[in-house]
Amino acid sequence: MSATALAVRPAPPPREVTARALVRGLATAQRVIGPVSLALTLALMGEVAVRSGDTATLFALVMWWAPAFVASIVLAVRPSVPTALLVLAVGLVAGTGFVATMLQSYTDEQSRGLFLVESLAWALIFIGAVRPQANDGVIWVAAGFATGTVSLAAGHAIAGRPLELSPDRLVDAIIMCIAYGVIAIGVRRRRDRVPELPDAALVSRRQNAARQRERAAAALVHDTVLASLTLLERPDSALDDRVRQGIRRDLDAVARADATSVGVVSAAAVEGSIGARLLAIVDDLRWRGLRVDLTGADSLGSTGIIDAAAAEAVLAALAAALENVLRHAQTDRAEVTVGRTGQAITVLVVDAGIGFDVDAVPPDRLGLRESIHGRLERVGGAARVWSNATGTTVMLSVPVIRDGVEP
Repeated sequence: MSATALAVRPAPPPREVTARALVRGLATAQRVIGPVSLALTLALMGEVAVRSGDTATLFALVMWWAPAFVASIVLAVRPSVPTALLVLAVGLVAGTGFVATMLQSYTDEQSRGLFLVESLAWALIFIGAVRPQANDGVIWVAAGFATGTVSLAAGHAIAGRPLELSPDRLVDAIIMCIAYGVIAIGVRRRRDRVPELPDAALVSRRQNAARQRERAAAALVHDTVLASLTLLERPDSALDDRVRQGIRRDLDAVARADATSVGVVSAAAVEGSIGARLLAIVDDLRWRGLRVDLTGADSLGSTGIIDAAAAEAVLAALAAALENVLRHAQTDRAEVTVGRTGQAITVLVVDAGIGFDVDAVPPDRLGLRESIHGRLERVGGAARVWSNATGTTVMLSVPVIRDGVEP
């Protein structure tokens, strides 16, 4: 499988987040248009008063206009159901008085037709959605249109004039309802196309865990069965009882390997302290021809120092590092030093072999990438490798546990 196929695809934004953003944007635009339209109304009232010379009527109109303008500003700053209801209530009362005063004081020519008469009622359709839902926007547009229509009818009745309504306000209300409806329809149509964020995140986690299991399983096979087969390739190797026993142990480790929920694959836990198991690893390498000088193993004699996964990881990484010395360093000697602090257990593997260029190691080689680095990283540890023509040093570290709690 290619690296591109293994890459985690970013989850698309969930449809609810996208829809809410669109609804909020449309509603915010509406709540800005409302006060702006009322400000334009004030300017037109001033022009009509100048032309007619009737400043007393202008003062009366401003007294009706001002509460509606203040309520629209409050709604724009703090949109909520109470403020939206406040705008409707103020618009109903102020709109009625404004229309009655306008019709009683000015002729149709002076008031510039129905535009100025319907200006307060027209502003009511721009309340906008106060909740991030498309249907909420439709409800408030309809409520604003209905309230404005009632105020117009009441104002005409008070002025003793027959009711006249402009189709422009209805057209604008329909356009805004269609805009909210398009958002709602778009969300429903994409319900089967756009995965939910939790589902996409779950798929990503499962894919990542599967990749980790594949990589860790490859590292386990690399360090067990493949290592035994490599031993048999040596011309001086004889299939004696110890070799047979080692091969059986490796095959059994692979057969009993387990995978955790985070994708870590390890052999079944071996009984005994970490220090005792470390000595067994060193003894096995000595038998195969690598002299290992071990110091500090006594600091690992107690149990409960690190959790089981970390113990498996650091021991397997140590075995892989010593295996690399045996197979590639062209030396028959290595030094292993174990240290322990309050935060971590550190294991140093040093050899005086031919060394290698760490940066030149191909990415498909499992020895360093998975058997050492990958194992430790999956349990919260780390590995560092220094190498040159005079030898190689590998530092392995895993966190310790204090009273059952990692530091």
